[in-house]
This record gives sequence, C-alpha cells and structure tokens, in this order.
Amino acid sequence: MKVKKILYKCGVCGVENEYLDYMSNFINGYSDFDMKPVGSMMSIGANIMECPNCHYANYRIYNTIESRLANNLELWNKSKDFQEIIKNYSGSLRKILLVAKQYENNADYFNAYKSYIMASWVVDDKKASDFRVKACQLFTDKILPNYTNNLLQIADILRMEEEFEKSTKIVNSVKGLIDEKEKKLLKIINTETDFIKNNDSKRHNLGEIFK
Repeated sequence: MKVKKILYKCGVCGVENEYLDYMSNFINGYSDFDMKPVGSMMSIGANIMECPNCHYANYRIYNTIESRLANNLELWNKSKDFQEIIKNYSGSLRKILLVAKQYENNADYFNAYKSYIMASWVVDDKKASDFRVKACQLFTDKILPNYTNNLLQIADILRMEEEFEKSTKIVNSVKGLIDEKEKKLLKIINTETDFIKNNDSKRHNLGEIFK
C-alpha cells in the first residue's frame, strides 16, 4: 500500500489541511459474497477525505460531487441532511454516508448504491440492515429500470441476428425482474417472446402494439 501526505484545500470551505492520499492498496484473500473486501491493508472508507474544519467529505477533498457545494460553506452548513449525518455518525461511516448522500442528490444512483453497501460493511449486522435496505431501494427504483431497457435492447438485437436462444435467456431474465404491474413493459416482453418463438428476425416498431 502506497500512501502520501499531501496538502489540499477543501472544495467547500477552502481551508488547507494535510491529508493521507492512498495511491494503491494491497488485498490478500477472498471477498465476501457481497463483495466486502477481506484482508485489505486499508480500512473501508479510509480513502475518503474529510475536512477537519467543515467536515465535507469526498474521495478528492478539493472537488465537490455536487457542483452547488463548490466554495459554498454557507449552503453546506445549512443543509439539514448533511449536518444530521455529521452530528449522528463518526469515523468511516460518517464519511461514507456524506459521500453517498451527495451522489444521491446528484442523481448518480449507481455510486450512491455502492456507497450505501459500503456503509453496511462498517457497522454491526443489526445496523447494517438499514443501509442494505437503502441500497436495495435505490437499485430497484432508480438503477434497475435503466438496465431493463438496455437488456431488452440487446435481446432484440440478438433476435434480429437470429441468436434466438441467447435472446430468449435475456428476455426471460428481464421478465423475472420486473413488477407484474408494469403492463406496458410486460406487453413488450411478451411480444418479443412471440417474435423469438416464430423465429422472426425482422425489424419491428413499438407502434405495432401501442396505437
């Protein structure tokens, strides 16, 4: 593991402090099934920098995840969400949650999801459940719909290339992930399934089923 001490100015309050900058990290051993690292020389969240003056936190303290926070100490101090995290948590958990909330506010839901999973790794099992639930909500509500569209897109491309078996596997996977209440999406999936069954490799338009 390579670590350097470097002077950085906080991207929110502008105060300069010395921070540990982790250049690399050595991991020895297998991770847990949820990808929690085991055998790492660096504790989880150690590479997140936290300003000792205003408690802003980021992987690169001189930048801000949300552009609105750049050089805006007043806004940072007035933000109820951030200040509650600063008040109620400490150590790695506080840094991770501050980063997670910024990603969430910035509609960067994938990194927010990953951050809440990371938060679950640094607390006991009872408290970890809250952060795992939050991560799952973000994934199902904000991330999965985008993956669904991409998966259906590649399924249709495979069908047009007459890769019917591969297309079927993808369509069936998507069907198992979506809510039964999503009638429009189900209609698309069922129609795609019919195309595959009929070995139909022609291009089709959604106007054929939604008029």
